[in-house]
Amino acid sequence: MTNPDQTDRLWVPALCHYRRDGGRVALDSQRTAAHLRAMQPAVRQFLLAGSTGDGWEMAMDELEALLRLTTDAATFGDTRFLVGILRPTTEEVVERARQVERLLEGLKGRAGQFVGFAVCPPIDAKASQPDIRAHYEAVLAATSCPIAAYQLPQITHCRIEAETLRELAANPRLGMFKDTSGEDTVAKAGRIQGVTFVRGAEGGYLEALGPSGPYDGWLLSTGNVFGRLLRTLLDLHARGEALTAQRLSNVMSELVAGLFAAAAELPFGNPFSNANRAADHLAAHGDAWRDQPLPLTISGNELPTSLLQAAFTLLGHLPRAGGQGYLRA
Repeated sequence: MTNPDQTDRLWVPALCHYRRDGGRVALDSQRTAAHLRAMQPAVRQFLLAGSTGDGWEMAMDELEALLRLTTDAATFGDTRFLVGILRPTTEEVVERARQVERLLEGLKGRAGQFVGFAVCPPIDAKASQPDIRAHYEAVLAATSCPIAAYQLPQITHCRIEAETLRELAANPRLGMFKDTSGEDTVAKAGRIQGVTFVRGAEGGYLEALGPSGPYDGWLLSTGNVFGRLLRTLLDLHARGEALTAQRLSNVMSELVAGLFAAAAELPFGNPFSNANRAADHLAAHGDAWRDQPLPLTISGNELPTSLLQAAFTLLGHLPRAGGQGYLRA
């Protein structure tokens, strides 16, 4: 996680899928595993239980069910994964992190390579930089695995400043910084030795990448649906095919903006999750998407047909949105 030169530039915060189990909503392990397999080999690095993957809402038993999938070689073979430890306070982050470390230690025959935790600042609009630094220092002291600092002011209402990150990076276990703010302030302040910078904000994909951009790579929710396109964009970038890469980046930015605008109208759930869940429904079921049960969110709400139709209008011409779908392939 700590060497940009040896790290794949593409990470994806994986969606989770759900089913009704009596009177409650439960993780649909089979459907989630099928989705993870469908993203490969274009995507080989995942953030599990990130904000797109419902990490803020997920109870420990649901997270345990998700992490047990990492023992399945057919689903997680030759992959790496981070685990989101997304709780509102330092105490809750520490408690969840310890639980997950114990769980992972007890899982036998894990197929995927666990590379650390993704941790946000506390949810506190009044948090000072010393408060944020103390939060991460407490998490580092209470755990033994690598830590990725996760900038998400849309939820935490506070921000990690560049100097704070630089001070935290004195601990070699802090090896990654993910920024989903869309502001890019920390990355533009300069590289930090030993820290991989990944961008979580959508759009402007090519412009974000080094060496001309400030990031080593992406950690993007749209990799759930556009993993192959993102991989193609990385390959074009690596080969120096600048014009073709820029055209693809622009097209993707427009498609994603339209998809997220449609999802933003829903009164429930995470719009990133809802947008990707709608698009994945098309990829999973292909031409039969209208005949399938509506996708279920962790809250128990179903995505409306209007969002699925909007996704089809935007993406229906793409190869993965038609045919028989990956669930029937």
